Amino acid sequence: MRKWILSLIASSFIAQTHATPSFLGLCHPEWNCNQTLQTLSGYRIKTGWLENTFGSRCECGDRLLQDARNKILRVHLVNSPCMRNNRCGRYELLYKETARSASKKILRGNRRILQKFRRIVLRLKRRIERAKGNVRLYVSPCLECDLNGRARRSLLSIVASIMPSAILVDNPYGQRCIRGVVCEKHGINPKLSAPCIVDLDGVDGGVVDIKSWLQRYSHCELQYYWEYEMNCIRGSFIDPRKRQCRYGSDYFDKLRRTLCQYYSDLSSDICSPL
Repeated sequence: MRKWILSLIASSFIAQTHATPSFLGLCHPEWNCNQTLQTLSGYRIKTGWLENTFGSRCECGDRLLQDARNKILRVHLVNSPCMRNNRCGRYELLYKETARSASKKILRGNRRILQKFRRIVLRLKRRIERAKGNVRLYVSPCLECDLNGRARRSLLSIVASIMPSAILVDNPYGQRCIRGVVCEKHGINPKLSAPCIVDLDGVDGGVVDIKSWLQRYSHCELQYYWEYEMNCIRGSFIDPRKRQCRYGSDYFDKLRRTLCQYYSDLSSDICSPL
């Protein structure tokens, strides 16, 4: 039987300061998984994605999980920015909700929302259980979450009850993180204390001094590098499931040239010719 990594600091998975690609749109059915696997060509796989928003299935995520190498993954389960911007599709957990209404429903035990959330967690659990290699899994119930602290804590409790070996992550938007779990914040200069995850999500890495940014967050367990293409953004807003996510070798070659400067998990076979 494959085993899960339980501790926050396991000897073979010690967090180091390397830019890790934040492939949030990886679950889109058009996502170029062959190029993604070629990019993540080192001795282990480190990345992360957003469940459900870009596709009801996550074929590329499943392919990564079936790769025999060890993995460090951060998975967001629910999309909160769509709620904040009133853009959630019918497929989203927070469709037609506000931060206030959704928080109230979660705290009052709304059956529709909580059953759907549990299904999302159970779906991830089953896929992780079938994964090959050791998986160090960070689970964030809600991406850039607008829900209040009590509601976020309730979702974290559900994740903990279903996936007790997962490392819990709180990723609030404009609020303090819940104590006792890993705190994730996004952008160039968020205030973070360990244990933490930082993600450039929302700020294209091409305009950031990555070396200084990595040094600033060397105390965090994961440092995620992000570009617009990782959310399949090509201009004005388009429903995530209708976006064009079919990026070819030109994009991934450019991405590898960037990551090879800052991401030591890539193999020399990939980085040497660049």
